[in-house]
Amino acid sequence: MKFNSITFKTTFHLLSFSILFILFIMFVIRSVFSNAYMDLENEKISIIIDNIKPSLSLSLSYGFEDAIDEISHKTLKNKNVLLLKIKELNKNKTKIYTNYKLDAKQYLKNEELFQTIELLDPITKDKLGELTIIYSGNSYKEYMNDFNKYFFWGALGFLLSIFILIFLLHKSLKNLTLLDKSLKNFNPNKPEKLTLDTSKKDEVYSISKSANIMIENIINFLNSSKELNNRLIQSQAHLKDAQRMAKVGSLDYNIRTKELTLSDEYYRILGIKQDSKLNWKGFLDLVLRDDYKRVSTIVKEAVKVGSTFDIKYSIKSNDKIIHMQTKGKVRKKQDGSAQITAISMDITQDVENKQTIEQLAYYDSLTGLANRTLLQDRMTKAIQHAKRTNDKLAIIFLDLDHFKLINDTLGHGVGDDLLIYISKVLQGLLRESDTLCRLGGDEFVILLPSIKNDEDAQIIAEKIQKTLDKKHDIGIHQLYITSSIGVSVYPQHGDTCDELIRNADTAMYESKNEGRNRYTIYSHSMGDFVDNQLHLEQDLSEAVKSKKQIEVFYQAKIDSVTNMVYGAEALVRWNHPTLGMIFPDDFIYMAESTGLMVELGNIITEESISKVKELNDLGFKKLKIAINLSARQFQDVSLIPFISSMLTKYKVNPAQIEFEITETLSMSNINNTLRILNELKELGVSVAIDDFGTGYSSLAYLKKFPIDTLKIDRSFVMGILDDEEDKVIAQIIISMAHSLGMKVVAEGVETLPHANMLRDMKCDIFQGYYYSKPISNNEFIDFLTNYKAII
Repeated sequence: MKFNSITFKTTFHLLSFSILFILFIMFVIRSVFSNAYMDLENEKISIIIDNIKPSLSLSLSYGFEDAIDEISHKTLKNKNVLLLKIKELNKNKTKIYTNYKLDAKQYLKNEELFQTIELLDPITKDKLGELTIIYSGNSYKEYMNDFNKYFFWGALGFLLSIFILIFLLHKSLKNLTLLDKSLKNFNPNKPEKLTLDTSKKDEVYSISKSANIMIENIINFLNSSKELNNRLIQSQAHLKDAQRMAKVGSLDYNIRTKELTLSDEYYRILGIKQDSKLNWKGFLDLVLRDDYKRVSTIVKEAVKVGSTFDIKYSIKSNDKIIHMQTKGKVRKKQDGSAQITAISMDITQDVENKQTIEQLAYYDSLTGLANRTLLQDRMTKAIQHAKRTNDKLAIIFLDLDHFKLINDTLGHGVGDDLLIYISKVLQGLLRESDTLCRLGGDEFVILLPSIKNDEDAQIIAEKIQKTLDKKHDIGIHQLYITSSIGVSVYPQHGDTCDELIRNADTAMYESKNEGRNRYTIYSHSMGDFVDNQLHLEQDLSEAVKSKKQIEVFYQAKIDSVTNMVYGAEALVRWNHPTLGMIFPDDFIYMAESTGLMVELGNIITEESISKVKELNDLGFKKLKIAINLSARQFQDVSLIPFISSMLTKYKVNPAQIEFEITETLSMSNINNTLRILNELKELGVSVAIDDFGTGYSSLAYLKKFPIDTLKIDRSFVMGILDDEEDKVIAQIIISMAHSLGMKVVAEGVETLPHANMLRDMKCDIFQGYYYSKPISNNEFIDFLTNYKAII
């Protein structure tokens, strides 16, 4: 048991006070009771003396000895009176009266009570003698013995009660001690409830209950504090992350002490280590020279008047330009000191984005040339200047010929490289005051301000025409480039931006209509042609969607050995409701430019496959129909699935279908061509190379292609009778094709001599007007029905 414990202190105090209480009773109360009883006995002696004193004094005064003896013997009848001693002064004698053998000294030795008084003469008050009474102390002794006995047993009972009380207190205070220990060992960082015996509803139970309630509140408080602290830490982390993501840093500068404090994010934005201890002067030195004076002036003014400030500026740190926006406030104190508190945001990305947006808004992303918006802005200013100075200006509208074919055959990457190349070539031909703009695709517009006459625009157009009209190296490709150019001049061809551009565009279309690779000056009569072209494009879109006006004609192919019909080539026609039959050369380019080519090609494919089904049902079996694939179809990912679905739909043998691709198309993207051709062969259809000899085929690649047929271009066939070179080329193509296991089709067979010569060259199949021109569906069936071999 610890000396400073509650149990020990309580037990010690209780036992100490109990012993003191017993000692108090033993010494003080006993003395009080002893004296009180002694006074009572003395009072009894005094009563006896008071009763016999007058008689004895009177008897001594008169010398009545007998009376003295009588009084004495009567007094001795009181058993407590042990001895009477009367000393007579006149006679100088002492009389002793007693019923016992002991003398006065022995009684006194036995601690008997005694009292001595003087006997006086009743009249004279002279002293006659002394009376001594020895009174028995047995009553007193018995009284004190009884007192001591009762005291002993009372004290013993009291002490026993005290010990029982101490035991009960110890038992009761044991939980209190444990409570004290638990409270002393209480860990506020890891609070736990008290686990005391609470079966007895005593004070300790109440204290423990209250303590547990308090501890539970502490736990709740700590949990709340912990959660709040976690939230605070999380919020601080989020704030730090938010500042990092927002690129925001804080700054404090004490103007008096010159102490500059930057946040971690501020150092990160500047790209400076935190231990570099950047001061205010060093911070301002980072500001670019163009912004330094303005920043210093604004900050000094804010310090002077104690106002807020908002500055956008640029700094250079670690050879890196950083655009900043700082918002701050100057706080002035009563002692005259001032504090600058500010937050700074890295707005470099915003500035660059703004510059990019401006670039995108006014410049072409591919070539870096001006776009339509910037062109119109400069045209507006040029027109206003021309009006004031009575000058002229010209608009040149340039479009590359057959650019879509380059995109479709060589890919958009080559097309983009070509556009970049052309833009550089054109820039080299123009003045600094001129504006070169790319409207989109392969269309370029040139603004020529302040020209003296129309001939100036014509000179520039001719210069461009001659520069472009030749072969150019674009990557690994050599491309022959021509252009169609239209020119409009202010003010005779229009006095607004839109009107001048539109009329130059119209003149450009006139150049294309006249055979391309030329320039044309706008005239008012050209407006009707452009309107007609727009209406025709709309009509074509409706025709493709409805499918009703699109017809497939068939030109027969003849076996050179049997002179029998081998098959036919499917050729599309547009039966316009008002213009009549329109040939492919007049609308295919529209389908390509308006994005209708895939849909149109699918119509031709389905119509041709269904035609084979019809011919089979009529008994004209084993005929093979050839279908042309455009470059756009060849790039369509749904081409193979569509052909497969049509073969399944009409239940046609794939061997009766042949697809023709141009030589240029086959060589545009070797890997892609090889993949698609293999997929076509997997379907079971045949593949033919059309217009062979006009492109730049590599025999090595041609050998790898799964080709079944080569078609000799009509330009060679038409000249074999008169041109020895054409004849040799035709013979070489036929021999080469046969050596590779391919059939050869000669297109453009117009006469019998053509047929005979090609037959001598072992050409396999003839196609041309000598046998049949392209004819409609019903006409082709009649042709098959009535056909007789032509020898």
